[in-house]
Amino acid sequence: MKKLLRICAVMLFVVGVASISDANPITFTDITTFTEDGTVDTEDLVSYGYGTVKRLDGTSDYVTWTHHFDFDPPVQEVLSGTLTVSLADDCRDPGWLPFEFAVGWAEDWTFAFGEVDTGDYSYSVTASFLEDGEFTVTIADVWGDFDINTSVLSITYSPVPIPTSIFLLASGLAGLIGIRRKRSSVFKK
Repeated sequence: MKKLLRICAVMLFVVGVASISDANPITFTDITTFTEDGTVDTEDLVSYGYGTVKRLDGTSDYVTWTHHFDFDPPVQEVLSGTLTVSLADDCRDPGWLPFEFAVGWAEDWTFAFGEVDTGDYSYSVTASFLEDGEFTVTIADVWGDFDINTSVLSITYSPVPIPTSIFLLASGLAGLIGIRRKRSSVFKK
């Protein structure tokens, strides 16, 4: 019987430690979709230049938005983040320079400058800037005109260990301590 109790206590301890240290990372996405008048989730739009929100048309036209998200279950540690912005070029390039150029920056000091074509542009995000549940981005037109369609923020994080795992760990520890005390008292007699 004592051997069975020891084996159970050790198993509870091992399962508890494994459950806590091996919590499966969770990945989720937050999507901001742009329209002519703003964003589908109205709280995402921070500010914009002139004209419509979705269309960046001319030097110094810009749009700034914030991704708002909640960690459910709660976050223990943010592991990584990726921002993917979907842009579209209508290929009606203005004037003598047949290209569109844009500059973008985010609150984690990620910065990009380059030619705009139709497609998705992805950037790594500094994980520590995602812990507060908000992430702000700005794209400004340098030359030409293009549309911004969506901004997708993908976040991977480790959740806080669930109480069951902590209970298993505590039960295993209590069992091991109980066996140790009982063993010690037997030897003292």
